[in-house]
Amino acid sequence: MDDIKRIKSELGLKIIMHSGLVNEEMASGLKEAGVDGVALDIIGANETIKQVYHLDITVDDYEESLRLLSQYELSLRPHIIIGLHYGKMLGEHYALEMIKKYPVHALILVILMPLHNTPMKNTLPPDTGEVAQFFNEARMAMPSTKILVGCARPGGEYKKIVDKAAIDAGFNGIAYPAEGIIEYAQSLGLTPNYFENSCSCGVE
Repeated sequence: MDDIKRIKSELGLKIIMHSGLVNEEMASGLKEAGVDGVALDIIGANETIKQVYHLDITVDDYEESLRLLSQYELSLRPHIIIGLHYGKMLGEHYALEMIKKYPVHALILVILMPLHNTPMKNTLPPDTGEVAQFFNEARMAMPSTKILVGCARPGGEYKKIVDKAAIDAGFNGIAYPAEGIIEYAQSLGLTPNYFENSCSCGVE
């Protein structure tokens, strides 16, 4: 925490901390260090926590982290990983229910990317229709919150479909938009703005 504080004071950098779960000591320390925001993945299914992350914790621990970070008035930028449970939608809806209880600077939605040489290398990401439906649900659940599509999502035609769905759902930003998406946004009368920073910075 002392190093984070020194980086802030000496270099004047914006610091977004991807914290993982926090206890009260860490939440207090992050506030004292002056971080500009805290990002953390929120998992909404105990099965996913145990079978994918192999952790001996529950969804209540994720909500407790949200509560503590909110209590210390830190800028929250939670992430939901769509399809995290081996490409299936399982805890995403409950994660959204947890997140919407707290003051959130930005909600970041990403999509499972099966990676080479991992146990999920042959896993298919969730159907684009399911993703689009969840995008709409997120916007309806948090109508005044900035919602962004993060950089982690499959490429190719899949990316084009979900990026278009994000615009149709009324999202505020897309990291590395697919080819043709800027033009699609403009065709709807939107004026794109460009930011050279992490999706967790949100649309400041």
